[in-house]
Amino acid sequence: MTDDLYRETIVTEARHPQNYGSLAGADISQSYVNPSCGDSINVYVKLDQEKKKILNISWEGDGCVVSMASMSFLSAKVKGMSLVEINKITSDDLKKILGVEEITPSREKCMMMGLMAIRKVAKDK
Repeated sequence: MTDDLYRETIVTEARHPQNYGSLAGADISQSYVNPSCGDSINVYVKLDQEKKKILNISWEGDGCVVSMASMSFLSAKVKGMSLVEINKITSDDLKKILGVEEITPSREKCMMMGLMAIRKVAKDK
């Protein structure tokens, strides 16, 4: 993917995020703040309690383009996944979701924010 296309895809996703907003009837919510930059994400999850799978997910947040796009793409990917499967998602997986091969260390923290919030949900259940 070219740099221009990478930027366009991520910027478009951040401007028009999937699953953005609160979730009525959420079983659990978690938040995550990146202390180095102040970006924040709140995640709302409706769980299949027996199977420990995400039935529905939504989120709200404020932050950079990378954190917002990553959370948007991730929210679409994790629907139907078990909490065990979610814990196996890696930073390399997120890079693939974003369509990038490399990301700077400071931006990797931004990219990982949504996953960290979802993992907090998994720990609580």
